[in-house]
Amino acid sequence: METVLRTGFVYLFVLFVLRLMGKREFSDLSPVELIMLLLIPELFSQGIVREDFSMTNAVIAVSTLAGLVFVASALTYRFPRFGDLVHGRPAVLVARGEPVRETMDRERIPIDEIASQMRMAGIERLEDVKWAVVETSGRVSIVGYREGDVEPRTERTVR
Repeated sequence: METVLRTGFVYLFVLFVLRLMGKREFSDLSPVELIMLLLIPELFSQGIVREDFSMTNAVIAVSTLAGLVFVASALTYRFPRFGDLVHGRPAVLVARGEPVRETMDRERIPIDEIASQMRMAGIERLEDVKWAVVETSGRVSIVGYREGDVEPRTERTVR
C-alpha cells in the first residue's frame, strides 16, 4: 500500500511541476527538456520502490531540475544568443531551388528527406522550393514559391 501512495504522490507532484512550467515547454522538446523528462523517472524511482525511504530527496531533485529548465527558458527568452547556444539555430537546406550542400552535409539530411517533405507540402520540383529549412526541433520546413513570386530558373525533378 505504501508503494501505491508513493506513486500517487509522485504523479501529483510531477503533474504540478509540469503544469507550472506551461504548455510551450513541451510542444517541441529541446534537448534540455527531453533530458528533464528522462531524468524525472530516474530521480523518483528509488523513492517509489523504497530503496531510499525519503521522498524529500526526490522532490528536491525534481524541483531543482524543473527550476533549471525554467531558468534556461527565461534566459533563452531574454538573451537570444543564449537560446542559440541551448537550442541551436535553424539552417537553410535549399535556397531558391538550389540545395545548400554544405548545410545538408553538416546536418546530415539527405536530399531524399527533403524530397519527402516537399511531397507532403505538395511541391513536386526542387526549383519550386523557395526555402527548405531544418528547424531547431529537427523538422524540415518547406516554403514554396507563391503566385506573383519570381519564378524559378530551371526545371529539375527530385528523386
